[in-house]
Amino acid sequence: MVRSPHQHSPIEPVRCTAGRPTLALILSVFLLLPNSASHAAGAPHWVGSWMAAPCAIAPAEPRSGEAQLQDQTVRQIVHLSIGGLAVRLRFSNTFGSTPLTLDSVHVATRKSGSEIDPGSIQPVTFAGVASVDISPGKSIFSDPVDLGVASSSDLAVSFFVPGKVTAPAIHYTALQTSYIAPGDQAAAQSLSKSHDTTLWLILTAVDVATRNAAGAIVAIGSSTTDGSHSTPNQNRRWTDDLFARLFASLGPETPSVLNAGIAGNHVLTDGRGSWGPVFGQSAVSRFSRDVLSQDGVKTVIIFEGGNDIREFGSDAASAQQLISGFGLLARMAHEHGLKVIVATITPFEHSNKNEPEDGSWERTQMVVNQWVRTTKDIDGFADFDAAIRDPNHHARILTMYDSGDHLHPNDAGYKAMADSFDLSLFTTSNGTVPQ
Repeated sequence: MVRSPHQHSPIEPVRCTAGRPTLALILSVFLLLPNSASHAAGAPHWVGSWMAAPCAIAPAEPRSGEAQLQDQTVRQIVHLSIGGLAVRLRFSNTFGSTPLTLDSVHVATRKSGSEIDPGSIQPVTFAGVASVDISPGKSIFSDPVDLGVASSSDLAVSFFVPGKVTAPAIHYTALQTSYIAPGDQAAAQSLSKSHDTTLWLILTAVDVATRNAAGAIVAIGSSTTDGSHSTPNQNRRWTDDLFARLFASLGPETPSVLNAGIAGNHVLTDGRGSWGPVFGQSAVSRFSRDVLSQDGVKTVIIFEGGNDIREFGSDAASAQQLISGFGLLARMAHEHGLKVIVATITPFEHSNKNEPEDGSWERTQMVVNQWVRTTKDIDGFADFDAAIRDPNHHARILTMYDSGDHLHPNDAGYKAMADSFDLSLFTTSNGTVPQ
């Protein structure tokens, strides 16, 4: 079987055969032009519409068995932010030690459950080849796929994994039901003998070709960015609510909002212990991969730090350590021309069950939040702390916004966080989103 060597490269030209050129052909040629030409007014350009930050396998996690694949089809359901004329897909072998083979990749719009719209099913190729090997530690983009997609729509990405494989790129807090089925059913309208999974596996991004969207906003954070304790399958993360606000205000020019949250993530340290892989690499370590490499990124929102603070003894980060970490992320972003917005750390009193409260945690939070509100090292801030705290007891989440664990908001709390943004942070002085 011929396999594609197409690794970490831009879209390869699709060679024209007899007959009428396809949209994918036109896009392939046009999007290989220099940036100044391909980003001209009204010209299509690639912008990320969905992403998932990858983690490694963690055998201690009860669902780790769902990441063990053997001659199976994976049908991932993802919720797009912006729509576009065509799509391309990024697959990753981030934490793999051997090449990862994918066969029979297909994409379609989702109807309900695992069922897809038969009229929308499109095969996916990689430099013109239907099967691909992805080297360890690498990612790969597909060729453009001639499939128009609407904003805020569900996409089904299906692929067959031959042989026995441990998924080398896993997102644990998907809050979205996807499906795994025996054999190669990637092109099937409905899957036979499938079982559910609440993990996102191997697929790490979906880009769209758009004429109007003004780039992407990437939110990097931990569980409260990942949407923990929001309603599954309802897209109630604060990033989803922020996109809805922007779309209502800006329409077709709305930037996408990409969620790079990882539950349990820290700013300064990688996840440790048997559950460490679930919590991912530190924000500092993964910033280039999960933020700077996203297509069309113009703005980054940084909302982390609570997990660094809520450690015991010498493991707890100091305010100055966190401020230094945020400063480093801001400099990395500014070096790449990005706007930097930082969100204040939200309350967490009584969030550690069966553990004594440590008063130093709140003091550290207060110092860091004061820096966020006053520093000139960033381009703006969102006051998530003020948005959901109890006005009579600032160390606690307001009861109406508390999911019950005193750490994560409920759906109403996530909406309150999204509503706290001044949308002018994402616009120019004349009210339009910058290109």
